[in-house]
Amino acid sequence: MWYVVWTSTGSENKAKESIEGYVKRCFVPRKVVNIKRQGKWVTTEKALFPGYLFVDTDDAEDLAVKLRNIEGFSQLLTTDKKLFPLYDNDEIFVEKLYNEKGIFDMSEGYIEGDQIKVTSGPLCGLEGLIKKIDRHKRLAQLELKMFGRTINTSVGLEITEKR
Repeated sequence: MWYVVWTSTGSENKAKESIEGYVKRCFVPRKVVNIKRQGKWVTTEKALFPGYLFVDTDDAEDLAVKLRNIEGFSQLLTTDKKLFPLYDNDEIFVEKLYNEKGIFDMSEGYIEGDQIKVTSGPLCGLEGLIKKIDRHKRLAQLELKMFGRTINTSVGLEITEKR
């Protein structure tokens, strides 16, 4: 099952390296975005959820004990002091994220009337999560219900045309 581990922002990769041997899969969620530098569009990666990493383990209690002994870790996210796996809807999103590297790639689509149609990329089929698009910055603002609360984040979305 997938769990969310909270660590200090900026040390996600170090934390990932520290626990990779204890879990089945582990990744730091990242996103691919296009940004404009010196008048040219450049593709880069940024943290999708700064300070968080996702782990897939069958024994969360054992992992929680091991995390207490690793410097830089805070904890697995919990509710009422009990560990909980991601909800089913969260797992669907995480599985879309998990492309062996944990990178949410750029998506591509078009606007037809007032509807956004995603034609390629991980946002295919997830158009309902898009709350706003910024065509100039090539970003889609998403509203996700994750970690037991509502999270707002942005991911790369190239709108190729408006019909």
